[in-house]
Amino acid sequence: MHWVIQKNIFRSENYKLLTDSLDILGIGYTSVFIPSGKLVLEPDVFISGKVYVCGAIKLSKIAMDRKWTPGSFLNEKFSYDKWLCELGGDLLNSDIVTGVFSDIRVGHMTKFFIRPMEDNKVFDGMVIDSEMLKIWRSDPSKKYLSELEVIASPVKAIYREYRLFVVNRKVVTGSVYKIAGRPHVSDVIEQDVIDYANSIIKKWVPSESLVMDVALSEDGFKVIEFNNINSSGFYASNVLRYVEAVQAIYA
Repeated sequence: MHWVIQKNIFRSENYKLLTDSLDILGIGYTSVFIPSGKLVLEPDVFISGKVYVCGAIKLSKIAMDRKWTPGSFLNEKFSYDKWLCELGGDLLNSDIVTGVFSDIRVGHMTKFFIRPMEDNKVFDGMVIDSEMLKIWRSDPSKKYLSELEVIASPVKAIYREYRLFVVNRKVVTGSVYKIAGRPHVSDVIEQDVIDYANSIIKKWVPSESLVMDVALSEDGFKVIEFNNINSSGFYASNVLRYVEAVQAIYA
């Protein structure tokens, strides 16, 4: 199976971790660039067999257009309203309000978590306050956010945050990425985190292969969000194990 990697979308360290793993395993890959405003690859890729992509939404769309298999696992189920419908209280932020960015009603919250409804990476989920929201809304450079559908939720106490890579409904590697709200990476994942992730996988997930972010909160383990496995950062995850798992199932 050939891998297509969008070089300009990954941090340099993530790109190197991925390409080093592919080199170690002797797996062929092409590094590509997608020009702004276009859906083309530079250089172009002509592959008749299986192709797996690593990059942004544009690369996923190109993979779909070209009918590459497995291509990308991004689909219409990567949307917060669908997660809430299926998982309810297993989501960290199940008490959300929804609306478009220019008009979402958050007056009852001094600070709040906000993110796009869909996994479209227009901006990363973050905690802001009402004053910052006003500044964003009045910023001409952020006019493109005006009609974006978003969700907002009260801030929760989070003690630890984990990123888990799931391939064919099995957790294959992962990383701690925050402790008490501060960046902290470690590849040591406690078994009860894995057990919780497995319980969610049995209940419902938006794709058989994905990335699940899990929080240890004041209310126990909760799902923060799901991410497209084709475009997620690794932190301290074992990238070689991730590549091996993808190859074993889909090549």
